[in-house]
Amino acid sequence: MDLNLAGKTVIITGGGSNIGRAISFRFAEERANVVLADYDANQANKVADQIKKNGGEALVIQTDVRDNNQVVNMVQQATDSFGQVDILVNNVGGGAVDKLFIRQTREEWENVIAVTYWSVLNCTRAVLDQMIERKSGAIVSLGSDAGRMGEYNEAVYSGAKGGVIAFTKAVAREVGRYGIRLNVVCPGLTVPQDKEAIGEKSLWGG
Repeated sequence: MDLNLAGKTVIITGGGSNIGRAISFRFAEERANVVLADYDANQANKVADQIKKNGGEALVIQTDVRDNNQVVNMVQQATDSFGQVDILVNNVGGGAVDKLFIRQTREEWENVIAVTYWSVLNCTRAVLDQMIERKSGAIVSLGSDAGRMGEYNEAVYSGAKGGVIAFTKAVAREVGRYGIRLNVVCPGLTVPQDKEAIGEKSLWGG
């Protein structure tokens, strides 16, 4: 299927592992320029190497999406390399702590929120100016069933994913006038098929 993505540039956060890995390969099949913004550069490079081996274009930019300065620099590098960013996939999300809310520490809350919610704010803000200027662009963020229904033992993660859903709807109202589309996809638990699908340092995506 030709989705008219040939030559488009897509940033995929956490593009080296699990859901992000599959997304990266799918965009590569559509002949898009794939930018893997991943904390785990080694894992991302494995994916990029496979894309290049198959004749595609891929760039790895090691990025901690919790850090806004790193995100801004990543988007600039992607723009310098390919001319512009057409699509952002906010795939990174995780850090969930599998225990009751009353037993979680504030440090655990803060990490889950930073990985799952702040990352989406950082990356979305970093690409919007150029998309608004061009009056085109697409941003897809991964929500979760946990964000729609709440998940036992994952209260903060559920809240953060719920925030991603509401944030995306709100920003879509703000920037739709510029021809920018925002969507949320809400998968359930997605377990990697094998050890090659996820890196040891990855902020587990999806």
